[in-house]
Amino acid sequence: MVRPFAPRTARRLIDRATATGAVTMGAMKPLWSALALAFAAQAAEQSLSLKVEGWHSKGDVYKTESAVQQVRGVIRVSSDLGSKTLTVVFDDASANAAVIQKAISGAGYVSHR
Repeated sequence: MVRPFAPRTARRLIDRATATGAVTMGAMKPLWSALALAFAAQAAEQSLSLKVEGWHSKGDVYKTESAVQQVRGVIRVSSDLGSKTLTVVFDDASANAAVIQKAISGAGYVSHR
C-alpha cells in the first residue's frame, strides 16, 4: 500500500526551505516532488461493473470494449457475454462512470449498474 504524503510533510519541507532565509532551487525540488506525489496519491483505481443490453455476439462485446478502451483513464476492460456484464477498471482522476457509460451508448448499447 502506498502511503500518500500528508499536507504536514509538505509543510515541513516548506518550513525547511524557508528557514534558511533564502529559497533555492535545490531546496524547492523535494517540495515539488512531495506535492506531485501527494496529488498522484489522490487518484485511485476504481472498478465499475455494468449490465449491457443489446449484446448478442462476440462482435457486440468487441465493439463495446473497443469504445470503452478509448476513454482516457481506462486501465482495463473485461466482459462476459453470457451474463452480459462489462467490468472496467479506471483511474478516477481521469474518468468516471458517466463518461464510460457515454462511450457504451456511443457504441450503440445501453448500460445499467
